[in-house]
Amino acid sequence: MNKLLEIKGLKTYFYSDDGVVPAVDGVDIVIHEGETVGIVGESGCGKSVTSLTAMRLTPGKVVEGSIKFNGKNILALSDHEIRAIRGNEMAMIFQEPMTSLNPVFTIGQQIGEAVQIHMNYSKQKAKERAVEMLKLVGIPRAEQIVDEYPHQLSGGMRQRVMIAMAMACNPKLLIADEPTTALDVTIQAQILDLMKELKEKHKTAIMMITHDLGVVAEMCDRVIVMYSGKVVEESDVISLFTNPKHPYTQGLMKSVPSLDGEEKRLYSIQGSVPIPGSLREGCSFAPRCEFAMSICKQAMPRLEEVETGHLCRCWLHSTDQGGIQDEATAR
Repeated sequence: MNKLLEIKGLKTYFYSDDGVVPAVDGVDIVIHEGETVGIVGESGCGKSVTSLTAMRLTPGKVVEGSIKFNGKNILALSDHEIRAIRGNEMAMIFQEPMTSLNPVFTIGQQIGEAVQIHMNYSKQKAKERAVEMLKLVGIPRAEQIVDEYPHQLSGGMRQRVMIAMAMACNPKLLIADEPTTALDVTIQAQILDLMKELKEKHKTAIMMITHDLGVVAEMCDRVIVMYSGKVVEESDVISLFTNPKHPYTQGLMKSVPSLDGEEKRLYSIQGSVPIPGSLREGCSFAPRCEFAMSICKQAMPRLEEVETGHLCRCWLHSTDQGGIQDEATAR
């Protein structure tokens, strides 16, 4: 499969009066044509900033790294060139539909704008396409909704409008940032089926950013786990769910409720994600890790291949330092 999106060594920093915040700190991601890749992790791990940087929409500054989409260097494109790609070949479903939709334009105008610009549709044909997309995402009364404004719709309907906008031009890459958060389970299933159909019909690749591991299990081919601006584990979806390597991933898996489990209380990882840049030394997960060793607080491990196609950033599985396994055993 050809590489569609290739992110290498990406560092996106935010600058403020309080100092520098490294929101994304050396991330490598590859997405192939027609592939669905899940990006998981707690809030504040850098998932959304990574996706916004790929779309050239982040207010932060890219201080290092490269982003290639379909062979083009995204970071080197002019504003005019990136606008020709954004919304057409590469589209995004944003996390906050109310703030992403323009309150002074109708739903039909906002969906139709992209197809008029990128597909050279007439105004009437663009409106027809908007109605078609609204029906596809399960919105009732599509012919009337197309002339209404965002404030007239519920949160779930606005979310579906965002999905319709993103899918209108049949993009090569769809970045979905928590696409089913505001939806009930019936509509959620419809939207996931619609994404699968888009993938099969048009070989659309999907970057799925989500907290929902059930969605990841159903939709994704590969999974990338992020923590504190870095990738800590990467693998195919089956390997990750059956044999997670990183203690953080293991904690995420244990926190998922089970139908046959006897536990009265769900497992939770103690503590919270550190503020990016607040930990200067060692592994950023060490303060919350039950397996933490002395070296974990001294140096950050590399992202290494621990099994074929399975990468992990953890001293428990590292080949860099002699005696690590002995220390782990001693504990």
